[in-house]
Amino acid sequence: MRKQYHKRINPLAAMAGLVCLFLLILSSCLTTENTGYYPGGTAFNVLYSFPHDPTAFTQGFVYRDGFLYESTGLYGSSSLRKINPFTGAVLARVYLPARFFGEGLTIIGDSIYQLTWKSRQGLIYDKESLQQKGSFTYFTEGWGLTDDGTQLIMSDGTEKLYFLSPRNFGITKVLSVKENGSAVTMLNELEYVEGKIYCNIWNSDDIVVVDSYSGMVERRINLGELRERLSFPDKAGVLNGIAWKPYSRTFLITGKNWSEVFEIRFGFPFP
Repeated sequence: MRKQYHKRINPLAAMAGLVCLFLLILSSCLTTENTGYYPGGTAFNVLYSFPHDPTAFTQGFVYRDGFLYESTGLYGSSSLRKINPFTGAVLARVYLPARFFGEGLTIIGDSIYQLTWKSRQGLIYDKESLQQKGSFTYFTEGWGLTDDGTQLIMSDGTEKLYFLSPRNFGITKVLSVKENGSAVTMLNELEYVEGKIYCNIWNSDDIVVVDSYSGMVERRINLGELRERLSFPDKAGVLNGIAWKPYSRTFLITGKNWSEVFEIRFGFPFP
């Protein structure tokens, strides 16, 4: 008679396998980063929250030298503000003429640059006094604005990002943003960080991380869960504010008519 051999399963090994499988499934559910096409990892951690003026229709958001600078929109109430980031107190404010709808904002050196929506005119201010000291024009709508330290980078709601000289405001480069081969439109508020451009997608709570050389989207992150932390979520508009804090390597995030600013750290490594 032939002997029948049966492979004996170690119950401890089986239990360990089941635990590993459970942890793998759990980790995939906890992340809010789209990992279908991009490197995985925890999307972000919320470190702190700070007060934010819920009447501010946020269009541009910049952190410099311990202060927040914010551009707000809407005809008749658009403004440039200097803000205490911890208390949300507006330390200084300049209102735009009623014909302007304030948009993106960035700072190079001692100059603040602010876009307007359909007027095709940008405004230049002194960083310390917030006094207007100049203006510039562009050929398209003004949406988001950031800089790479030497050039302005502007969005206009299409898939294009325009690099402009801050000296004569001529276009030095046009970048087409693509994700998995398809154009990404509605690029709005922008923030440049170490070769990457973080772009809010208008009318959503998504941020895409774009390589500033190729235009390829490297990550798409949904920050919609921040809404659950707002004091007045029903009155909040879309996510529309990204400000980089280099010394802590964190981001300050807010939106149109949000009651809070959140300091977060993304879970993926920086270059």
